[in-house]
Amino acid sequence: MTISREFHPYRSAFIQEKTLAKKELSKSEKDFKWKKRKYDASAIFGDINTHDEFERVSEEKNVFSMVFTNLKDIKEEALFPCEIFDGNEAWIGKDAIGKYKYFTGEPFNEAVAYSIFDLLLCFQGVQGKGYTQQRKFVRDELINLLNVFNGDADWEQKEREKYIENIHILTLFKNQEFQAKYPNLFKKIKSYLYVLEDMLIHGQKFINIEKRNEKNNSIFSMYASQSKVSPASFSNVVKRFKELGFLFAEEKRVTFFDKRIQSECLTNTTFYSFPLYSETFFKEIEESLKHNKGHK
Repeated sequence: MTISREFHPYRSAFIQEKTLAKKELSKSEKDFKWKKRKYDASAIFGDINTHDEFERVSEEKNVFSMVFTNLKDIKEEALFPCEIFDGNEAWIGKDAIGKYKYFTGEPFNEAVAYSIFDLLLCFQGVQGKGYTQQRKFVRDELINLLNVFNGDADWEQKEREKYIENIHILTLFKNQEFQAKYPNLFKKIKSYLYVLEDMLIHGQKFINIEKRNEKNNSIFSMYASQSKVSPASFSNVVKRFKELGFLFAEEKRVTFFDKRIQSECLTNTTFYSFPLYSETFFKEIEESLKHNKGHK
């Protein structure tokens, strides 16, 4: 039976609907029905270069039938018994803006539309703290299931992981044992750790393949007004972390639109980037500081 839009109004799934779906899919008999499978969609997707592009294209294709065994033979726009909510009918089709959704609702009542990512987030085993990390987990899961190689998105993923790891390892300096392990280094950075953490959090928002330097590091700009310190202090913080090797800075000529004269202008802007932090990285800096201290 093909659906009739007249009798099936719908709305997007919000947190309450996602929570209900997650509760239902946690039941063993339903989880068993929703088995995921691998499907080679590389030819269908073509050349994908970024995660954003992958997400966009994956919502423009009917990937529900590709990755879920119980949906592989379901025809688009055809009603079938929903296997999430008992008593509901469901269908797979495009919403008003052309994105594929899994629609589910009681007969003749308003339906709820779940995107492929909405649905994947409802299954057990999703890892990550908070929505951003969990969304990344299911996106990577979908890339793997569909056998889609998305080129430079690998770089983007590694950069995001680098920023997450850097933020994590900086928090270890709150541990006295870690401070005792790198006493000279801790003395140098303890007053400014929070500024460096803020820069990492800020820079993480601008990871984009269009914004990377010749060393293949993500670059971003940040100003004192975006930090919690004065311009003079921000300048000193940047100088200190550059000297230690915690931070790279490079000046570039960039174009910006000046509203006062309604024209594009050139200006010099400082861009920042980061190496990957590790205990080996800290150990090398600590040894260097200890050596320099011994020669004073």
